[in-house]
Amino acid sequence: MLAGLRWGMREVVLVLAAIIAVDLFAGWSYLGSYFGYFRIPVEGVGLSFQEILAQGMQSILLPLTVIVVAAGAPRRKLRPAALAVGAYLVFLAFVALFNHWASLGTVIVQLSASVAIAGVVFMLRSGYGRRPIERLIMGAIVVLLLISIPVATGTLEAAQLAGKKSTTLRVVTTSPALPGGTASAGGLLSNGLYSYNNFVLLRETETRYWLFRIGDNYAYSLPKSEVVYIRY
Repeated sequence: MLAGLRWGMREVVLVLAAIIAVDLFAGWSYLGSYFGYFRIPVEGVGLSFQEILAQGMQSILLPLTVIVVAAGAPRRKLRPAALAVGAYLVFLAFVALFNHWASLGTVIVQLSASVAIAGVVFMLRSGYGRRPIERLIMGAIVVLLLISIPVATGTLEAAQLAGKKSTTLRVVTTSPALPGGTASAGGLLSNGLYSYNNFVLLRETETRYWLFRIGDNYAYSLPKSEVVYIRY
């Protein structure tokens, strides 16, 4: 898409602005998909600009680096470059899984999109895209992949969290603010406090906790003023 441009300060600024816009869109799409899975309005969880930017970069960093690696391949030596890209992706996937930076589903989504994007870049390097319409078509495919990655990743990670069977989270409140804190369920303490052990923490803001009850279909908003103890 950028072939034939005369690179100057204006073009560099435009490209950087486009990358930042894609980053913000990816971050907002991921967070919107993640919290939307639990029926939580993303506007109500107190997201900051820095969080959106960081999440967007985390969502699209791997595909963007693949574009850089694949674009540096010589036109007549694409096979070694393809092997190098494959080794690069396998290495990053191993590091992400070994250090628990991302779940298996997230890694699979990003690897699949990265392979597709690398294939598009190799097609451009091999000669396809000489005409402007061809470059626009390939660019549109890349953009579509970049904006679909955070949506798929956010939905997948939310589904995995919702499917948990156990949790270490324990919350004690001064009132029955959440379901399951009755005497018959072992939640009502002798001193009038209510204990809950079947929730997972989705989000913590300055004034409240957003919790999801295991086996339920809804999220709950708990004011911090009612919490006397919480163990993560």
